[in-house]
Amino acid sequence: MSALSTPELLEDAPTRRVSRGWITKLSLAFLGINIVWAGPGQVLLAPQIERLTALDSGGLFSANKESNLAVIAFATALFSLIAVPLWGALSDRTRSRWGRRTPWMALGTLGAAAGLVATGFAPSLGMLALAWVLTQVFMNAVITPISAAVPDQVPVPQRGVVSGWMGFTYTFAIVLGTAVGTVATAAWSGAFGITMGYVLCAAVCVLAMLPFLFTRWEAPSVDLARQAFRLKDFLACYWVNVRTHPDFGWAWITRFFVSLSSALALFYLYYYLQDSVGLTRDDAAGDGGLRVSDGVLLLTAVYAFSVFATVVVAGVLSDRLGKRRVFVSASAVFTAVGVLTMAFSPEFPIVVVAAMVLGLGTGVFTAVDFALVTEVLPSSASNGKDIGIIGLAVNLPNMLAPIIAAFMVTAFAGYSALYVLAGVLAILGGVLVFRIRGVA
Repeated sequence: MSALSTPELLEDAPTRRVSRGWITKLSLAFLGINIVWAGPGQVLLAPQIERLTALDSGGLFSANKESNLAVIAFATALFSLIAVPLWGALSDRTRSRWGRRTPWMALGTLGAAAGLVATGFAPSLGMLALAWVLTQVFMNAVITPISAAVPDQVPVPQRGVVSGWMGFTYTFAIVLGTAVGTVATAAWSGAFGITMGYVLCAAVCVLAMLPFLFTRWEAPSVDLARQAFRLKDFLACYWVNVRTHPDFGWAWITRFFVSLSSALALFYLYYYLQDSVGLTRDDAAGDGGLRVSDGVLLLTAVYAFSVFATVVVAGVLSDRLGKRRVFVSASAVFTAVGVLTMAFSPEFPIVVVAAMVLGLGTGVFTAVDFALVTEVLPSSASNGKDIGIIGLAVNLPNMLAPIIAAFMVTAFAGYSALYVLAGVLAILGGVLVFRIRGVA
């Protein structure tokens, strides 16, 4: 396999429709790789950091659990920011009998699973940070190539439905990962329960990825042209000329604002439920009341049900109507309504309603925005790299959210201002999508 060779210009967008079996395997793989972050991110990482903070703080880490979570999340997002376009560009240039994308997906699956296990056994905040960062870097080695498979293989009129099913399994990964983490911490007490949660998520990841990995879904790339990899090629991994491709730029900005809104809303969810809504701490469950992790699971289930209700339907409607922008704008409005509800009504029954509204918006956005993005990519020869750059519109918010959230919660002594900001950002994204001219 030669990873550092320049791709030749490939054919235009595919016209042959993909089969239901292909869509099923792709969607299952997307579930598997997203459970890598979904389970730990929802109910494992926050209590693990809280426990290790009490045992091990100093250096980069403080005695404050929120700050430590922010530091680790920032480091993870920073390295992901570098890795996402690079993995895409490397897969564009890979020459192997297994194709361009599959080798990186296999490597990333093994690395992410091993990283999850290492994170679960981390004895200190420093080791936890290192293991979690490596886990996410390897996870992105799968997500970027698997996302590039859509413009590589799927014709434009079918991309809405394919994106919808990917969104369905992405959301199901959140539900399944949260359920796995919750069951593990309930079945095994203390640190061992958290560790088992990570191990089980790793097992699910590998099992879900296998069917797609063993499907010969892409042609060998050994005969494509090769050229030496140069420094300017590396730097080009992080750049698209938005003057030449303005629609790509506006699509990136739209996704950035909506993603930052969601990242701000979800980053401190565990602590929001514990400190603002007043749910019972997980380590004090004997005192009665709904545990924080159970609250996260319930909200996740409500959110997921709402996503399931709209994600595939929105993709199908978008394909049939030939419209993308209006769906993306409507989804941003739903997101704004959901987070503003959380800002002004921190009562659990109302937060449940907010989760439902957020889910409706997320379902539409997940299905249609990715389909829109695939239609503004500059060149089929660089789908992996360009999908990776679009990925920065998600990773950069994940890097900024810890900083912004920590500042907002500290400066305004609570969560209301944070969620108001999230609402404003969602509305901006819903407006700016109409600056895209080349897509209806």
